[in-house]
Amino acid sequence: MNVSLKSLSLITCAVAMALSLQGCEKQQQQQQQMALPVDVLPVLTMDMPVISHLTGRANSTRKAEVRPQVSGVIQKRLFKEGTVVEQGMQLYQIDPAIYEAQVASAEAALASAKATLHSSQLKAERFASLLQQKAVSKQDYDDAQAAYLSNKAAVQSAQAALKTANINLAYTKVYAPISGTISRSSVTEGALVSAAQASPMATIQQLDPIYVDLGQTVEDNIALRKAAAAGKLQNKDGKATVDIYFANGEKYPYQGTLEFAEVTVDESTGMVNLRALVPNPDHTILPSMFLRGDINEGVTPNATVISASGVQREAGGTTYALIVNAQNQVERHDLQLGAQFDKYYLVKSGVTAGDKVIVSNLQKIREGQPVQAVEPQKGDQNAEQSQKQ
Repeated sequence: MNVSLKSLSLITCAVAMALSLQGCEKQQQQQQQMALPVDVLPVLTMDMPVISHLTGRANSTRKAEVRPQVSGVIQKRLFKEGTVVEQGMQLYQIDPAIYEAQVASAEAALASAKATLHSSQLKAERFASLLQQKAVSKQDYDDAQAAYLSNKAAVQSAQAALKTANINLAYTKVYAPISGTISRSSVTEGALVSAAQASPMATIQQLDPIYVDLGQTVEDNIALRKAAAAGKLQNKDGKATVDIYFANGEKYPYQGTLEFAEVTVDESTGMVNLRALVPNPDHTILPSMFLRGDINEGVTPNATVISASGVQREAGGTTYALIVNAQNQVERHDLQLGAQFDKYYLVKSGVTAGDKVIVSNLQKIREGQPVQAVEPQKGDQNAEQSQKQ
């Protein structure tokens, strides 16, 4: 009887253990079934180019506003609006009649002054001879010399007046002060213009090459100067290169060079202005056009980088990534990022090489949740990494 009871107890324990093990297996299977599949990309190390992404606007390298230097009525406009004009090309003709008359009057005044001078010179010479013979008084001689010198100065004044009249006559022909593309004309034939007018008749701008003025934070500017001092910048003829992009992201085919940086900080923006000189043979870039400039500052060797698709930002500015840990659970890692290159961010702190960064189903997961990591195929990963390097 005792043996039967003991056997029955052993059988009962065995059945309980079997049921317990079966329950654990079912629970584990349920947890595996509940794990959400997520795509992950590993944190990598690579030689990463350091590029400053700046924004700014284009400005012409030379700009001249054409204004009249004399008053008068426009007789002719001698250029086609929107075309390229050469320095010294005549643009307008102002009615020269009044200035031609002023030249004629100045010429007559000069002739009269020269005649008076000739008479006073002869008189002064005669009085000098008579003074030696004591035929005239010293006072009469002095008066004759003074008249001669006064008439000589009058001739010089008349010559200056004639020169001024000729200059004003020449100003009736309005020439292009620089070579470049000319704007539309603000005046037409028959319009009255004034030498003191504030509005220009037209504007000429030189567009090739063209300036691109970029804004950079003080901290980034300090880093840029340090990189330049260390010789890390990619140079072209001894100057740092700048890649230009349009507002739609399209890359401009010509590479510019960094000319200089302002020595003061703009108080209104807190930025330092940089100026790049960019070839513009087709006049594709126009003044005031919004552009982006990427300054190549060198290469960071063996940099830890994270895919931009796995980087998330909170409203307060905190940057973080969701990582799959060794227990296949979601962990949040706050990040401190550096520069961006293509699809990668340089990581200063927060993750290490090899960490699995979640890049899909980010809205469906939370910290501590079990997930199933789906890693990219090694061939695709190696090809992508080789392409970035």
